[in-house]
Amino acid sequence: MKVVHTLPLLIREQHRQFDLEMALSALTTLARSGERRVVLYNQGSLPNEELDAITVAAGVEAVVLGSGVNIGIAQARQACFDYIWSHLPQTAYISEVHVDMLFPPSWHAPLIDYLERSGEPMACPGILTASGELQPLGEWIPPPPDAPAILERLAELPRSGVRAGFVHPVIHRAAALRAVGGYPVREMPGKQGYEDDALLLAYHYYMGTRVDWRPVCVLGSWVYHATMAQRMSLPGKEAEFQVNERALVRQYGVQGLRRLEHIHGRPAAFAHLGDPDRGNEG
Repeated sequence: MKVVHTLPLLIREQHRQFDLEMALSALTTLARSGERRVVLYNQGSLPNEELDAITVAAGVEAVVLGSGVNIGIAQARQACFDYIWSHLPQTAYISEVHVDMLFPPSWHAPLIDYLERSGEPMACPGILTASGELQPLGEWIPPPPDAPAILERLAELPRSGVRAGFVHPVIHRAAALRAVGGYPVREMPGKQGYEDDALLLAYHYYMGTRVDWRPVCVLGSWVYHATMAQRMSLPGKEAEFQVNERALVRQYGVQGLRRLEHIHGRPAAFAHLGDPDRGNEG
């Protein structure tokens, strides 16, 4: 067992059938990709027994945490990490996957090979989105019409090299992830917003500022990620983002935000977060 996958799973009641079909497709292709162990956190709205049945049908070896309550993205991910560290301590690599993904066979292998050769703490594949964008390349192709066509297209995309960038899915070196503590859920209690940025900054400082670390995408691996922003349909998201926004600024300050702009290759992208007058209007 080289890699264990983690997945906070949310089935929205108002989109139940769509989300169920999407989850089954994601888990089925994950099972066929060669590493079948996954730790899920049930964020709603299925009972665990029904979720167990879905994982069996998909062919994954699943551990289901949670009880159908949406505790937050980072909180659910962190619960999965904690379970792996406690119960599967020999795990060398931990992935973060999403419900709106499709995985070709052995998608993880080029990432793990890169991590073993480079000493990097984490790596991403390239992704094909529902609109046909190839990230992080910024190129576009006609969107494949269905899952079989998507998987065929993914098989044609691998190429040599890496490119600076950050997308999901992610594969972490388990030791590095544990060294930085995973997601700072105590400091950032909001259910969503900026959790990835906090983890990237933690890795940046873990690797040392002299190294000037940035995440990379390994172009020998490509995964489909619809990037449907499932959780953006949930009520109260703006308030949750604001909670984590303030926490990110408190924890890392303006200098941390400048480093974050460099990590993402987006100058001034976070300048508004350092504005002391932001949120004091009206």
